[in-house]
Amino acid sequence: MKKDILKKGDASGNGMVVKFQMPSGLEVISFPTKNPYGGQWDLGPTWNYVVLGDRPFLVDVGRWGQGKSLISMMEGAGFDPENLKFILITHGHEDHDGGLKDVIGVAGLKVKAHVTYDLMRRPYPQLSPGGYKLNFPARCWRCFMPESFYTKNCLGYHEFLRDLAVDTIGDNGASLDSGIRAIHLPGHSPDCLAVLLGKEGIIVGDVVLPDITPWPTSLEMFETVAPVIRQKYTDGERLFGLESYIRSLKKLQAVAKEIPDIAIFPAHRLYYDDKWTCINLSERVEELLVHHVHRCAAILEIVSSGPKTIDEIAVMHFEEAKLKGVGIHLARNEIISHCELMVKYGDLLRLDGKGSYVKTGSSNFERAINATCSRPLSISEF
Repeated sequence: MKKDILKKGDASGNGMVVKFQMPSGLEVISFPTKNPYGGQWDLGPTWNYVVLGDRPFLVDVGRWGQGKSLISMMEGAGFDPENLKFILITHGHEDHDGGLKDVIGVAGLKVKAHVTYDLMRRPYPQLSPGGYKLNFPARCWRCFMPESFYTKNCLGYHEFLRDLAVDTIGDNGASLDSGIRAIHLPGHSPDCLAVLLGKEGIIVGDVVLPDITPWPTSLEMFETVAPVIRQKYTDGERLFGLESYIRSLKKLQAVAKEIPDIAIFPAHRLYYDDKWTCINLSERVEELLVHHVHRCAAILEIVSSGPKTIDEIAVMHFEEAKLKGVGIHLARNEIISHCELMVKYGDLLRLDGKGSYVKTGSSNFERAINATCSRPLSISEF
């Protein structure tokens, strides 16, 4: 694959415009937009991609407030956003779809996303937690940020999402262009989509990242939004939880087996700390699976001394720097998703009324993780 840097960026990749050319001649241009989380949980910019096939389209648009910057980057690279046919959103996190308002405003584009994205981007006041979250979209009902943050950063974003028109993509994916297909890979978010570029490349969103282990959703999240999506999805494990994420990793493992040298385009840290962070898909998936095995083992070790709550496990498992600010909420979610899997397979028992977990004496989690979706898969099934 050829790589042509059209514009240099900073050490994290902000502002860097790069054209990638596949052996077939298919071109993908990256436009990373600022995503300033900072601290121990810094992701670097969001890498948005224009796929220049027969029907040029844009994958992701960065966070709220970055749409105009993205348009400027495209125009600076000599690409007219009005030539795009549509925008595909990999998943409904604000650093991926926040820029929609500005980009749609300029180009009048259609938006494609998974069907759960469409369901969960709407407000349901009669089902919401109430209070200042009364008119939140369903996907944000579990948001842990304070009301002051919402008022400053999210109000316009949520108002825009209410009236958004979405062309939905189902669990079986969809053809986007000749040889280019969207595939559904839930777990990090229920609506995660990847874009398979024939047998040459794949845009993976946040499902697989270099350096970072993407956080999985929890089954608790399904219980929160179940009234919204239950008519279509009665089983939360299809979309939510660590096991759902592992199944998606196994699908990517099948892609890597069939196409060992496939080019990977992640949504974060393609370029970071002044260097390219290229991914070998097979190796990275294996690293992620091993990571989750090790985390489960570490949790069992922590509770071996007696019952522990989610907060107690998080404090004992993560380094202190990662628990500051919003870090504690991210850490709690990690622990919850792993505990849910181990409760299901009999390694942990949750003590009702106390919210704490105890070890049962078994260690079935490793076999469960390795066995998930063990049937050989083929790309043709996607």
